[in-house]
Amino acid sequence: MTAPLLDATSFWELLTDRVAATPDRDLLIDDAGRSLTCAAFLAEVEAVAAGFHALGIGEGTPVTWVLPTRIETVIASFALSRLGAIQNPIIHIYRHREVGFCIRQTEAAFVLHPGDWGGFDYGAMVSEVTADLERPPVLINGYAELPTGDPSTLPPAPVYPAGDAPVRWRYYTSGTTSDPKGVLHTDQTLIAAGQGLGKALEVSDLDVGSVAFPYAHIGGPDYIVMMLAFGMPAVFIERFTPAGAVAAFAELG
Repeated sequence: MTAPLLDATSFWELLTDRVAATPDRDLLIDDAGRSLTCAAFLAEVEAVAAGFHALGIGEGTPVTWVLPTRIETVIASFALSRLGAIQNPIIHIYRHREVGFCIRQTEAAFVLHPGDWGGFDYGAMVSEVTADLERPPVLINGYAELPTGDPSTLPPAPVYPAGDAPVRWRYYTSGTTSDPKGVLHTDQTLIAAGQGLGKALEVSDLDVGSVAFPYAHIGGPDYIVMMLAFGMPAVFIERFTPAGAVAAFAELG
């Protein structure tokens, strides 16, 4: 077993440290037969970050994303982290009321959505709930239209001093009793949670994890931090069914 990486102060630093340690180790696996090594994931992230940057996304840009659990979702989120954007992930089971409220309160400049997924048109929903805004957000299909570019055009990655990191994440409560409440996080608060999760579960680089829950849940960043810190891959399940998940887990170890 290898020692965990516990010194990173940002998502980007954690990723680059992991790539330096185990570039050829599998990181992301899905039940469709796809996989990415740590190094391949980094390359995908940098290309998408360059594409986002060309669209005007940079440090402090508020971006909402409403995306299911999929490799592309993780790539998009880390690309936004590379640029220092402020991310507002929304679980994809939510609809007009919650999505519209969060976009308005965060003043999102961009919204990533999965298009027509699961028989529901997410792009149409976002267009409807933002139609009356003076400056509606730019919509990006997070599956079919993730932009890519030349990583050499990227600005330097933001550096966050330990204990003095800016808010980069807004995770909302469900809003079952009133309006949703935005919980503010830095990279460092999420990294602390993910490291604690790994220690509590006593994971190692010999394990294979599973993400069969919505990646936009607060458990998403906690789990990916655990994966990167401890050097373990995980299987991502886009559409959870008990039988399908058990079959995928059995096949992929």
